[in-house]
Amino acid sequence: MKKIILIILTGIITSLFIFPFNLPSLSDVNTKMVIAAVGLVLFGWDLMRKRTFAISRDFLIFSLICITVSVWTYLVITLNNTVDTSYAQYIISAWVWMGGAYTVVSMIRAAHGKVTVELISLYMVSVCVAQCILAYMMTQSPSLKNFVDSLMGNAADFMGPAEGRMYGLGAALDPSGLRFAAVLVILAHLIHKTDSATNRGLEAFYVFAFIIIGVIGNMISRTTIIGIALALVYWVLLFFTEKRERYLSGFWVTASVCLLLSLLLIVVLYNTNYAFRSYFRFGFEGFFSLVEKGYWETNSTNILKGMVIWPESIKTWMLGDGLFFNSEGTPDRFGQLETGFYMDTDIGYLRYIFYFGSIGLLLLTAVFLRITSTCCRIFADDRWLFLLILLVNMLGWVKVSSDIIMIFAPFFVQACIMEKQQTE
Repeated sequence: MKKIILIILTGIITSLFIFPFNLPSLSDVNTKMVIAAVGLVLFGWDLMRKRTFAISRDFLIFSLICITVSVWTYLVITLNNTVDTSYAQYIISAWVWMGGAYTVVSMIRAAHGKVTVELISLYMVSVCVAQCILAYMMTQSPSLKNFVDSLMGNAADFMGPAEGRMYGLGAALDPSGLRFAAVLVILAHLIHKTDSATNRGLEAFYVFAFIIIGVIGNMISRTTIIGIALALVYWVLLFFTEKRERYLSGFWVTASVCLLLSLLLIVVLYNTNYAFRSYFRFGFEGFFSLVEKGYWETNSTNILKGMVIWPESIKTWMLGDGLFFNSEGTPDRFGQLETGFYMDTDIGYLRYIFYFGSIGLLLLTAVFLRITSTCCRIFADDRWLFLLILLVNMLGWVKVSSDIIMIFAPFFVQACIMEKQQTE
């Protein structure tokens, strides 16, 4: 019974960490901050028990790169005479994410007596499946929707206004789509590693989870499709490079049954449930456009095309303009005095370049390269998993200026713990 309670509690904490939201009574405090504060206490307690103080070399290097991002940001906004400090406290933000990850890792260890890549992945997968099911249930039950809304305080200040879209508990818009995409590539790797002959049930769960997140996650945020595409490419490459006989035997039996059952359910819901049909058409708008109009088109891609605007000076390319958002009274590129994205673009790479230049973009990229290299070294058997997550992050910046450090963080924290244990 104690283990079951710990497992449920760990799942809740993992969800509050990956999909944080503002607390109802404390509008300036979100669940990530609370979990990070708990992580700081747990870290201090672990140090007291061991009576030693040693920090992982990889964590130190990671922190130095984050500090460099913050210092460079301060330099850029000083040179540009702006007050937009969006990334000036990046080191603090990074440490908060790592503190929260320490709580997640500690809870997994308390519940299972160990921490592995598979366990961390399983909690992330379970959380995303739960978020997707909750998001759909909220479209069917107004009372459930009102209850969830009451838990999130002023959620629009943190996760953005829902704008008529499906959303879960802190899961909405492009940031959640990137997290769903990352979990989908994690699932692709887990499915590849699972032995059909001995773990048919677990494999079926992974396949169903992939379908649920792939379908409902795309209805919440179409950025999820990045994960679907990368997972399919990954499986095709694996088919032609290794374990081909596995993909021609047990796996396809499991996958075909799961897919058939899922398709039947989707067809029934599409034809009997107006809300599901509406959100499904939104989530897969491009495919419906291709079938009905003969060409691929979505509203978001049309908007994205209009956001492609390049810097006009070498200075902006190198140092940026020191603005992530239009400040009060600053005209956008259309001459309108409105707050919002600087230069009216939400494309991640362009926003970063306009903010702190190509140098700042390279420094920010170095943060994720460092995390990835550490995880690939410590968890060598799962290096493709981390390379895929990195690819999701880098492709995501083509669409939105959001990252998935919260997906990397638990793996990175555990890698640093293992590295420190090896040196003791």
